[in-house]
Amino acid sequence: MVDYSQFEASVKSGIHADVSRIRQKDEIIKAVVKKRRSSAIICVCFLCMAGISLFKSWIPAVICLLLALFFLWRAVGKFSDEYLREMYEEGLLVPGMIVKTEPLTIMAIANMTARDGAAAVNGCYCLEVKELDGAQKILFEKIPCSCFFCYEGGDYHSSFQPHPLYWGTADQQSIQEALRQVEEDNKENTKDEWEVLKEVARQFPDLGNGNLILLDENYVPFGKKNYMDSNYKPLNEEADTK
Repeated sequence: MVDYSQFEASVKSGIHADVSRIRQKDEIIKAVVKKRRSSAIICVCFLCMAGISLFKSWIPAVICLLLALFFLWRAVGKFSDEYLREMYEEGLLVPGMIVKTEPLTIMAIANMTARDGAAAVNGCYCLEVKELDGAQKILFEKIPCSCFFCYEGGDYHSSFQPHPLYWGTADQQSIQEALRQVEEDNKENTKDEWEVLKEVARQFPDLGNGNLILLDENYVPFGKKNYMDSNYKPLNEEADTK
């Protein structure tokens, strides 16, 4: 089960997620499923190699068997309907915006702070998508998203991934209600986060899919990282290496 404690005082999407639509439209989930299928194929290949090697020597057979078990471990499991539904209904509602139309790219911003009292840090996540059924797909169109965070300890979450609500429902009314909630929440920020997204997109036009720009409490960029990395790279270091 997912730990929702980080969202107890936060705003959720409020939509009723359509699981069949999520399986069809959510490109992040589909990418993970594709990797699992590839791991299953590799597992079978190593099993065959282990069987063949057994007739010659037990050492390569054992190695192939261990590799087969590793890829079997990567291949097992699937996303339950409950998990997919919770991902959209229980995740934190955050602002997203189309910042490129070629390729179609969404940038979403979320507060990365994990503990009370820590200085505010926001992350801007770059997500390239193939399709966004239901959206107009025009530059700077506002796209409400749901997200969960990856927490590895300390005062801040290490990363997050935004899931556009258009992937979770075809109900335009629910999406517009979520967007109105995002607009309302945005009034409490020290800076308009829609404008922050535009500024970051213009400042980092080649950010790349799955990468984040970290912003301090004044929304000034200070770091860059991939969502799979635990640590970030200071922007001044990146500039020095160019």
